[in-house]
Amino acid sequence: MTNKLHISLDLFGGFRCRKIDGTVINIRSAKQRALLAMLAVAAKGVHSRSWLQEHLWERSGEVHGRASLRRALADLRKIFGCNFEEIFEISNTEIRLRHGRLRLEGGRQAGVFLEGIRIREPKFNLWLAQQRQQSRSCVTPGADERLDLAPSVAILPISSVHGTPEESHFGDLVAAEISRCLSRSRLVDVISHLSSRRLQNPKLDISTIKTGLGVTYVLTGNMRVNGARYRLDADFLAVESGRILWTRSFEGRIADILNGRGAAISLIARECGREMLRAAVELAESRPLPLVESHALFMSAINNMHRHDARSFDLAKQQLEELVSRLPQHAVLRAWQAKWHILSISQGRSANISQTSAWAKDCTMRALDLDPQCPTSLTIDGMVQGDRRRDTSTALSRFEQATEIDPNHALAWLMFSRLHSFSGNGAEAVKCADRARKLSPLDPYGYFYDIMASIAHLMDGNYKPAIKLAKSSIAANGLHTSSYRTLAIALMLNGEAAAAREVVKTLLRLEPTLTIKSYLSSHPAGKLPTGKLWAKALLEAGVPS
Repeated sequence: MTNKLHISLDLFGGFRCRKIDGTVINIRSAKQRALLAMLAVAAKGVHSRSWLQEHLWERSGEVHGRASLRRALADLRKIFGCNFEEIFEISNTEIRLRHGRLRLEGGRQAGVFLEGIRIREPKFNLWLAQQRQQSRSCVTPGADERLDLAPSVAILPISSVHGTPEESHFGDLVAAEISRCLSRSRLVDVISHLSSRRLQNPKLDISTIKTGLGVTYVLTGNMRVNGARYRLDADFLAVESGRILWTRSFEGRIADILNGRGAAISLIARECGREMLRAAVELAESRPLPLVESHALFMSAINNMHRHDARSFDLAKQQLEELVSRLPQHAVLRAWQAKWHILSISQGRSANISQTSAWAKDCTMRALDLDPQCPTSLTIDGMVQGDRRRDTSTALSRFEQATEIDPNHALAWLMFSRLHSFSGNGAEAVKCADRARKLSPLDPYGYFYDIMASIAHLMDGNYKPAIKLAKSSIAANGLHTSSYRTLAIALMLNGEAAAAREVVKTLLRLEPTLTIKSYLSSHPAGKLPTGKLWAKALLEAGVPS
């Protein structure tokens, strides 16, 4: 087998296939063109035979669909001749287009993805709409952190039960506020409210949503207004299957929504986020890694990184490696690999802290080489600089850059808070933590936001809110030892010594090797007067010296 490329494909502004010397390869069949395009943009160039049959010949039925796929492959074998075996890898279950024998040309500047192609197959048209949506959101490799990595959701127009103009306008406002709240998260792509409003048909069906928006999930509902109060009955659906994932009713005062204080808006966003995360984790655990969609794999990896059990943590590493193999130019994936290494140190999983720290640094440098303006990469590099290298000046600069590029980047504000906390600036730490928590309605590691906010209040001498936030963090993740340490310190400093000692009993069961000496040597605030005060509180609560 030779190592040279064999074909180039243009998929934007119409389909074109050429030999590397420029000779046109004439592929007239729309379905053969679609087959090549689907394999060209697939992870590792592979799809199962059943997937291709469902997307290109579903209306033909199973038997005729299999025969049609075989004929399409036979025709492509004639077209590509002696190069066919080097371009394609065929098995009884899968078809692979070898990416090493292929070069993709052009880009979205040349026109619409597969412009002019017409195939009367519902699943193909859904796939095509999703590809076009993704291509519209992509500017350059690494420029859009969410490309291929986030499920997409649309908040459809909320209908009026009574049909009054006031009810309709209020329903439209609620839909816009839910969209705005969800869009703060970097774990989900939210279709703009204006785009969703185009589908304002009371007889709208799921197939129209598939082709019109190309999203993974939709929220729909109807609004009832009764005097000063409202009731929203909402359904959250998976677009591909049309299945209702949950149905809920939300009530409240109209004035609260108008004044920007509607608790229902945040609650709806959290419910959507939890369901998307649950679905991603379930999907990632039920299929082999190469067959899991990138957005599900990404959300599952981030979730598994923060679950504090060895199996999940190791799986997160495998999932990130799979994603990097699919999207090697995606800066944010390298950044999350660095975060994995940081967590392996902080969770006591690293056998060689110096080596693991070097790996984390290498990952962030690769990420910043790919995209120097990636706020996630800047943020996680700031963590590496501040935690492992004790370079607080560079860490501060990284967090400032990240929040300047993206003022709504929750993780950047959280790490900004953490740096202020461990530098002794409690008031600024509280401000940054509050902002981070407001910007993170969907994060699977909300417990981490709570404990960082707790530490900020602890540094600022606000012991009661520190206790409340630490308890909230423990309720969400009962294995996070930092939450127990923080709670014990806050209780002791608040004069609740007996409660602090009970917390330390649990802490030492989870972290039996903890000592005051190890705490002071590893904690970022260990050399500060505040850190020594906290160590004294832990000692009095029962942590051995």
